[in-house]
Amino acid sequence: MKFNLTQKIAYNAIFSAGARVIEVALALVIIGLTTRYLGTSGFGDYIIVVTFIYIFSVLADLGLYSIVVREISREGADEEKIVNNAFTLRTFAGLFFLSSAFFVSLLFPYSWDIKMGIAVAAMGFWMLSNTQVLMGLFQKHLVMDRVSVAEICGRIVQLVFVWTVISLDLGFLYVIASILAGSIFSFFLVLFFASKYVKIRLKFDFNLWKKLLKQGFPLAISAILVLIYFKLDTIFLSVMKTSEAVGVYGLSYKIMENLIFFPAMLVGLTMPIMSRSIFTDKARFQSIVQRTLNLLIIAVVPMIVGVFFVSDKIIQLIGGDKGFIDSPAVLNILMIALGFIFFGALFSNIIIAANKQKRLAQIYFVGMVFNIVTNFIFIPQYSYFGAAATTVATELLVTFLMVIVIYKSLKYLPSFAIIFKAVLASIVMAFILYYFRNLSIFILVFLGGIVYLLTVYFIGGVSKEEVEKLMKRAD
Repeated sequence: MKFNLTQKIAYNAIFSAGARVIEVALALVIIGLTTRYLGTSGFGDYIIVVTFIYIFSVLADLGLYSIVVREISREGADEEKIVNNAFTLRTFAGLFFLSSAFFVSLLFPYSWDIKMGIAVAAMGFWMLSNTQVLMGLFQKHLVMDRVSVAEICGRIVQLVFVWTVISLDLGFLYVIASILAGSIFSFFLVLFFASKYVKIRLKFDFNLWKKLLKQGFPLAISAILVLIYFKLDTIFLSVMKTSEAVGVYGLSYKIMENLIFFPAMLVGLTMPIMSRSIFTDKARFQSIVQRTLNLLIIAVVPMIVGVFFVSDKIIQLIGGDKGFIDSPAVLNILMIALGFIFFGALFSNIIIAANKQKRLAQIYFVGMVFNIVTNFIFIPQYSYFGAAATTVATELLVTFLMVIVIYKSLKYLPSFAIIFKAVLASIVMAFILYYFRNLSIFILVFLGGIVYLLTVYFIGGVSKEEVEKLMKRAD
């Protein structure tokens, strides 16, 4: 069957969204098993390990991911040369930075189990880091379903590993080792799928490395700055408060993180098209941006509203009775930040497509300074509530600054008019969730989702013409 461009994007978005829902469900099962097995304090240690090693994986990024997507999407690009050199560069950078994580952890007042956990997790994150740089290849060819399959398989391996660890009562370090097991399986599956388009091998074109590093440097700095304000609150909590506080905050944060897949997935699919059309076909560029923003708004508004009514059930389902009493309130606060994260995913990629990476780095620097200062002020007094509120304020500030840069650079801003329809549909959904609040979380999510989607459709949030365009076959 032949698909037009709109259908390809729709297929990839729908398949990836469905697969991601499965992956998120698997991830939440893993988190649920982990919280019940380790308890609040032990889960806090788990969050410290994952957060700490994530910092070093971001350092290893070097801005290559977005640059590879942009460069291989342009006319006449030598796809194999770019992908293989970027893969090689990322492999060695990851080896250096992630192997350094354990030695840096020795400077922190963490237990020996946490430090050893960081060493084990580093190997898993190195595999994931090597995989990520290949994502641009799948995005360009609009075959993100391959990536989805690999990620689901990796999660299943991790789940089986965790289940085995708990059954045999092997302890904390083996729970951490599950990350490595899943990463290895996913890595080799991605390599296999990627080989259908490019023969993956190590390449050492140092002139190209220099070019990639130069172009990626502003993005690398941006990623580090984002990392500081996105993850440093957990590190602050681990130093200023207790592992229990990290566990309460970390559970809510993990849930929010697993919802970020949608903007990353959707914007990732449209990024190659935006990069090709931003300077050559303004009408097409604006059309893609507007449709993407509409979908993001339609998706995130009901998430924010819906979670407010079921956050206690979500935490109870995942955390059980292990001391996560304040996690529902923290989750409600973080969901507001999720809304700005959705918009920021699109706006940051527009800025990258417009070759304004340096401006993006400046925005993230402002966000970093703001986040550090506010965390120092509010975490000592308000603990995880202060960290959550600071996250919301930072994301709002960063998103607002992105809007200013886009308008000044392109003299264009997409319309947010559809947000009123999304809010109206969410209010209808909220009445249903409140009225049937005693039902199980699964029934509530299903019922709320159906009511919201039907309401959005009937009030024109999704037009009949748009649906017909997605369903119409290409000639």
